[in-house]
Amino acid sequence: MGGGTSKADAGPEARKQPDLTRFKARVDRVYIGGLSRTYDDYVQRAARHLFKATNFQDVIIETANVKDELLRLGIYKNLRISIDTSKGDGASPNGYTVAFQGEELSRITGSVGVEVGQNDGAATTELVTPNLFGRGERLSLNWSHSYVRNSVLNLKLTKPYLHTAVGDYEPETSITIFRHSSPSPWAKYRTEDNGMLLDFSFAIPGLRFNNSLQYELGMKELFAIDKQTPFFVREHCGPRLASTFRYICQFDGRDDNVFPANGAFVKSTTELTGSRLSQLGIVRQDLHAELNVPLFLGMSLQLCGRVGTILHDKKKEALPINQLFFPGGPQSLRGFELAGACPRRDGIAAGCQSYWATGLHLWSPLPFNQYFGGFGNLFRTHAFYNIGTCNSFTTDKLRSTAGVGLALRMGQKARIEFNYCQPLSYEVGDRVVKGFQFGIGFDFV
Repeated sequence: MGGGTSKADAGPEARKQPDLTRFKARVDRVYIGGLSRTYDDYVQRAARHLFKATNFQDVIIETANVKDELLRLGIYKNLRISIDTSKGDGASPNGYTVAFQGEELSRITGSVGVEVGQNDGAATTELVTPNLFGRGERLSLNWSHSYVRNSVLNLKLTKPYLHTAVGDYEPETSITIFRHSSPSPWAKYRTEDNGMLLDFSFAIPGLRFNNSLQYELGMKELFAIDKQTPFFVREHCGPRLASTFRYICQFDGRDDNVFPANGAFVKSTTELTGSRLSQLGIVRQDLHAELNVPLFLGMSLQLCGRVGTILHDKKKEALPINQLFFPGGPQSLRGFELAGACPRRDGIAAGCQSYWATGLHLWSPLPFNQYFGGFGNLFRTHAFYNIGTCNSFTTDKLRSTAGVGLALRMGQKARIEFNYCQPLSYEVGDRVVKGFQFGIGFDFV
């Protein structure tokens, strides 16, 4: 009706957002409020880029960045922003005042939840005292117990250095006192670890590169699970002092942690272990890599690989069985039971000092995915081919499996896989799974 123009008839120019870069602006003052036990120098660095803004668009963008950085400091429960023109003495003609007002975290917080591990799930409880000394320090007590009877008890003190001149590299130190207990039913032993872990971590943000330097000192004790535990396992039982230097580096350039369609991922863990500094004779290296290539119609191609090796100085201490690799299972070689693709002795898995495994996947959304709405984005189908072997970096004694499966996203890091597996090659004594196999975790090959 009438000669007016409806909103639906408005052209692209009418719907175009205003160009805020045309409006000159600068930030005269920044207020950060709502803090009672936090030192000023811990939050001042977060607002440094706001004073470089030259137009109103810059002010809006940098304000959002400052809010993210303040929340990352671990001192606020929530945060509100207000932008107003500058008033009073010292106000410039195009000046603005930006205020951040929030509620500080309680002195003690807690949580109860469920955590997903590698083919495992655990109930977790955590008590935290955030911002303990006023500069982001954090003391946490964590306990978890899984359905496979893994138990973890950690007391951890963390000190960040985000407010320093090297804050862009996210440096952080921590000290952890721990008690871990985990069974290994495939080799009929149980491990109890008690000790202390020192950690220094930092990042290279522009390269998406994270690093962690660790030193672990503790007592590791192995127990026989039952009377059927063979002698070659029992000879490793008993307490043993362990001193470990560890370096972990990780590059993550993927567009998603669970169902990536593009990008690469590399994680390397190197350990040097011995009962004391003069007996450091075990070097353990584990490398996981992943490459994702987008195709068409939402499909993607994924190539994964994992390599592990142990170098042992036989002139020093013996190599404990819990240091060995036990390949096999839905996270490494599908179509095999957990630790089902390694040498066996006296009817149980004996482990290996080296292994490699690769996987080729073709990932695809569900058919007619658009009819399922957002729920359909939680699922992916894939066809896969896994191949690998142990105690050799050649093509001798290869294990391989082909199959298809359905994967379900669990949060932002883990997934569940329901796969139909057909083992194609395996060795005598291997424990294979022909048919359906279930897997849950966050690192898959």
